[in-house]
Amino acid sequence: LAKLFPGAHIGVKKGEDYHVESLIEIMNQSGVDKCMICSQLETVNNEYIYESVQKFPDRTFGFAVVNPWDINGEEQLEKCFRDYHFYGLKMNAIRFGYSADRYSLLAPYFELCRAYGKCVVVHGQSDMFSIPDKWAQMARSFPDVPVVLYHMGVPLMYERAMELAKEIPNFYLSTAGAYVPVIQMAYEKVGPEKILFSSDAPFCDQKQEMDKIRYVTKNEGHLELMLGKNSARIMNMDDK
Repeated sequence: LAKLFPGAHIGVKKGEDYHVESLIEIMNQSGVDKCMICSQLETVNNEYIYESVQKFPDRTFGFAVVNPWDINGEEQLEKCFRDYHFYGLKMNAIRFGYSADRYSLLAPYFELCRAYGKCVVVHGQSDMFSIPDKWAQMARSFPDVPVVLYHMGVPLMYERAMELAKEIPNFYLSTAGAYVPVIQMAYEKVGPEKILFSSDAPFCDQKQEMDKIRYVTKNEGHLELMLGKNSARIMNMDDK
């Protein structure tokens, strides 16, 4: 089975020096084929992500990180799509200090994702600024932009996250950091078509995160969807 879209923040930040070579080692140990990589949020460096993809094109694919408050944030994102050929945008309302439903701030970035046919992956736990309902509001406003909710709304809002994923066609759930009973519930309530395996390295263990999915079901077809096919579909990866 292709294991795709585990998700990793790589680069340097305070207390962390996590380079792409370290990630490749972990992927080899975990049996992960290809990994989404994006910048550390505290020290945004999309250029390093581009260089890493150039170095390991068969193992990695890039996502942009942009501080939406930056005066030239839209230009940064367009460069990532146009010149770097990144597959999407990673957003985190907590790190950059905005509410996830602040339409006037976020709409230009979602418009660019729509124009370039890209998806948005978002930090979505139960923090006040980024509860599932707020990201769902953006998903509803941009129905042709896939929105992937990392962490499924844990620890307090996973049931609401599932309701929204069931209700909104372009709203997906990602397993990174979610507890096994929560993933089990999502699998039963929402279905494997709306669940994407991810690991959020280096914060979570890739193999352990994959084992959670394998614990939830032994259905090979459903495993294929969650471990790679869903990701490939929403990112228009023709080679997968």
